[in-house]
Amino acid sequence: MARPPQIRRIGVDELEIVRELALVIWPKCYRNIIAPDRVDAMLAVLYAAENLEDEMIRQGHVFWVVRYGDLDVGYASAYKEGDRLWLKKLYVRDDHRGLGLGKALIQAALDHFQADRISSSPPVELALYVNKDNTPAIDYYLRSGFQVEAEVPVQMGPYGFTDYVMHKAI
Repeated sequence: MARPPQIRRIGVDELEIVRELALVIWPKCYRNIIAPDRVDAMLAVLYAAENLEDEMIRQGHVFWVVRYGDLDVGYASAYKEGDRLWLKKLYVRDDHRGLGLGKALIQAALDHFQADRISSSPPVELALYVNKDNTPAIDYYLRSGFQVEAEVPVQMGPYGFTDYVMHKAI
């Protein structure tokens, strides 16, 4: 019998795990949404070590990795801004979806930021951006109680996209 999934908060010295997972997950996740050359270019920028470190150290993002059996299979990052907890990243390998790992990563973020009552008030809303053409992710978030709040343009380097801002009360 497989061990239960383990979620752990990671530090700067483990951000390479996130980058390696992104290199596996992103091409499959976005293959029907974004051209492969764009996926590669975006990965090179968004998951560069210095950008991930900047998110963690200077922007206050917290990262988690989920391990299933002997394999790291997903990751999440989140940060608090005002009364909102922003889920910045939430990715699970496609061969490990449907096991509740995404929900467990979201719960790890909620638990972390709701427990931080000493330095600030707990968040009252969870929000995220999702590409408007990413139907599987949108469906997942809708099933999880999120609602579409707005449609917004997003620029990633030379590439323009349209995202939904989705949110739910917590």
